[in-house]
Amino acid sequence: MFFAWFCNMAMHIGMSDLSVLRFAKKSWYAVASGAGMFLGHYLAWLAAAILYAFQLHQDPSNTKVLPGPLAYQAAGLTGLICVIIAGWTTANPTIYRAGLAFQAIVPKASRFWITLITGGIATVTGMFPAITMKLLGFVALYGLLLMPMGAVIFVDFWLIRKFGLQSSYAERSGATFNWAAGAAWLVTLAVAWGLVKYAGLQIFFVSLPGWFIAATLYIGLSVVYQKKVRPAVAEV
Repeated sequence: MFFAWFCNMAMHIGMSDLSVLRFAKKSWYAVASGAGMFLGHYLAWLAAAILYAFQLHQDPSNTKVLPGPLAYQAAGLTGLICVIIAGWTTANPTIYRAGLAFQAIVPKASRFWITLITGGIATVTGMFPAITMKLLGFVALYGLLLMPMGAVIFVDFWLIRKFGLQSSYAERSGATFNWAAGAAWLVTLAVAWGLVKYAGLQIFFVSLPGWFIAATLYIGLSVVYQKKVRPAVAEV
């Protein structure tokens, strides 16, 4: 259950779906994201674990984790269709949010063409098994990279005012870079890397303590950062 939840950490903990929902007209549209994460990620990973257990029961020597063969062996053609649909529904919002990220770098670029190019690159990349078969490791790394920012977003929205600080401080102060958020991100990643490299923890497990490290760092650093440039910020 732990792995099923943290495997898609980029969405659950890193709050990657916020990039997709930034154009939402109503706050309750986030229900779609929550349902997608619970059904499409959490329960899907539990189902994948059951399929893998079934494969090992059939052949204990077959330890390969290949979505297509796993589903086909258990459910035949229906399983293959489910894998294709699952990949398609996951790819759409992921490519869209990637397009939004690239557009943020080049604001004047067409969202349509940026998303189309991003999707084309991802499609070509997906044709090479040497890359796609390393998906689990990549997902773990991708989630780890986003995890500190998820903690920063959570703290900035829900907790920062309780410490006498202001949320959305970069926007209010006109700063192009929030050093408190940036330092919290980098230091947390450094600590997580150290835990994996020297403490022997698997990459899947470091994100849980990492979240609290990032949250604590962001609060502490914000105290120093906001005092330094506070005169330029008007209370809202």
